[in-house]
Amino acid sequence: MDRIDCFRAFVRALEGGSFSSAANELGIGQPAVSKRIALLESEFGTQLFLRTTRKLRPTPEALRIYDLARQILENFDLARAKVEDVSPRPAGTLRVSVPSSFGRRYMMPIMAEYIRSYPEVRLDVRFSERFVNLVEEGIELAVRIGQLEASTLVARRLGVVQRYLVATPTYLHGRPMPRTPEDLAAHQCIVYSRLSSPEEWAFESEHGRHVASVKGPLLVDDADAMEEAVLNHLGVAVLPEWSAVAGIRSGQLENILPDYSIAALPLHAVYPEMNWMSLRARTFLDLLINRADGFMTRRSTSL
Repeated sequence: MDRIDCFRAFVRALEGGSFSSAANELGIGQPAVSKRIALLESEFGTQLFLRTTRKLRPTPEALRIYDLARQILENFDLARAKVEDVSPRPAGTLRVSVPSSFGRRYMMPIMAEYIRSYPEVRLDVRFSERFVNLVEEGIELAVRIGQLEASTLVARRLGVVQRYLVATPTYLHGRPMPRTPEDLAAHQCIVYSRLSSPEEWAFESEHGRHVASVKGPLLVDDADAMEEAVLNHLGVAVLPEWSAVAGIRSGQLENILPDYSIAALPLHAVYPEMNWMSLRARTFLDLLINRADGFMTRRSTSL
């Protein structure tokens, strides 16, 4: 049996999470996928997948083999393309992780453009606010907002996310308007739970740095949920610009403490450190970089 076919079945099964998904993508039967995986396990002398009734889970040995297997397939396809005198095309499944709120607002047009350009690629997009483990979950590329912890991941900066302190006029009616960060102690604050210190909000002004301790009725881990909470007059929140700017312009939201700035959050594309990156991930990253200027088009100078 062709070892290239075995590697292709292995990679598709790991990326798709099941033998059946690999079979569907390769256009073969599930028993054929199982046979090809079994042959690789015999040759490597190790089990590659833990099979349960609910999920196919790669073993640590499979994860170590995975990147090399993808590189072998890419090099094989590149060599075949050169023989056939055609340019190599991205193919296979590209698994991407994006922040939920940001992804809904900005990523779908980019995904649509990518799919139109590379119809041989199947995008598997995970919308989540958490920082997922890319290697364990088979994710080739992730978009992350916020300060990055030290890791082996490679980071490519795409831009920054501006943030604003806002509340509705209805919530503020009958309450004292905050004039300094310290005044927030008298207000109900909607807190984003994924910050390292969620109940401490930092501001900068001409007088230096200010850190305000805040509290309130709601702790959430999703920016869209925070926006909805603000629009339901539950309190004050720090929202990203895509959730805040339109409301500030329309008068639906009040821009609170405009003389105090909130540090912008960096926006990065990250991917595992390796000598080789699949053509599908590389072309998607190139598109992200090219479209990065369009992510944040609404600036505070226009408020």
